[in-house]
Amino acid sequence: MITCDEAFRIGALTVAVAQGRILAVDAPAAVRARFRDAPIHDCRGRILLPGLVNAHLHPELHILKGAVEDRSLHAWDEADPFDGALVVLHSPEGRELQRAAIRVALADCLLGGTTMVGVYGITSGANEIAAEEMARLGVRGEVTVRDVAFAPLPPGSPAHRYRVHAEEALSDAELRRAAAALARGESLVMHAAETAHRLKLARELFGTTTVRLLDRYGLLGPRTLLSHAVHIDAEECELLARTGTPVASSPTAELKLADGVAPMAALVGAGGVVALGTDAAVCNNSSDMFLEMRQFGLVQKLRYGAAAMPAEQILRIATRGGASALGVASSGVLAPGWAADLVLVQADGVHLQPLIHRPQHSNVAANLVYAATGADVTDVMVAGQWRVQDRRLLAADGSALADLLTDLGLAAARLYDRVL
Repeated sequence: MITCDEAFRIGALTVAVAQGRILAVDAPAAVRARFRDAPIHDCRGRILLPGLVNAHLHPELHILKGAVEDRSLHAWDEADPFDGALVVLHSPEGRELQRAAIRVALADCLLGGTTMVGVYGITSGANEIAAEEMARLGVRGEVTVRDVAFAPLPPGSPAHRYRVHAEEALSDAELRRAAAALARGESLVMHAAETAHRLKLARELFGTTTVRLLDRYGLLGPRTLLSHAVHIDAEECELLARTGTPVASSPTAELKLADGVAPMAALVGAGGVVALGTDAAVCNNSSDMFLEMRQFGLVQKLRYGAAAMPAEQILRIATRGGASALGVASSGVLAPGWAADLVLVQADGVHLQPLIHRPQHSNVAANLVYAATGADVTDVMVAGQWRVQDRRLLAADGSALADLLTDLGLAAARLYDRVL
């Protein structure tokens, strides 16, 4: 077991779970003595860790995986078939196409060990569909709402953040309304300083950089989640850390789009909150958070040196860091009182061998970050409920993975028939 707590305990431990919470984490004999009548799930031969958190995902774009290759972000608008496909997805006809994509994207996350997702819908209706499908599949997390008026949502609405999309869409009026929403207790999310072009727009429109602009309007803080923050300087890292503003980094997408390498090691060093997200299938081609952890470690070492971002730190970022970024204070750690979001990874794969854990040396965390993939996940528990067992999806509504994949294939065929 890897607890991902401050002590970062690794060892042969047992966890007791009831009513969606962890009751105990201790030596096997001690836990069994406390809970003699509890059913036992045998986890031998596997590694137990907290559920991973994908803090930045555009799930409806899963249907367009591979549709925009070898282009920068700002060249997407002119790309075929991407531009025509977005028109269809935005239309009423696109709702069921979105649903097919979103269900598979979320299932892909679950099967790969992700228990919590920050959904950032791009097309009309995607966020409402995502909220429904998260409930049907048993995934935790939140969705975004694009509303420049920032009108309060009805009581009982799904967990959400108001979306301030990106620099090209900003205005003084929108920033003021966003500040008012934040003041009344809402949460915000924004693509911020993702590209050099967007940073240039912020300077041209407002005379300052994106992060400093948000600070000017009082928009920084724990309830504002910034996506990417690739082009920020040392002073802005300190500002984000001081205000407790979390950042969701998506290194695979940022590299593929040639955005740059975000200064996340500097932000972490300043005391900032960092999370990871896989972004969209059109700029990543994967929802695998293990691959994202690997990429994150590699690019930070490339920028800051081989000693940057130890594997233990990356695991904390992908678990507790993601939960904190989404405003969930009690998930991402295996400890009493915390949410029972658990992942089991098969430990006997040849690519993970040898696994060594001794008082003077352990390679378990490093092998998880740099050798494991989502395909090694065997079981996933979300809030105390098994959602994946023996690599089989156990959707809350009984959906079968084969049916979801069939629906996606048919939806993709319908979409490409329209746009090609």
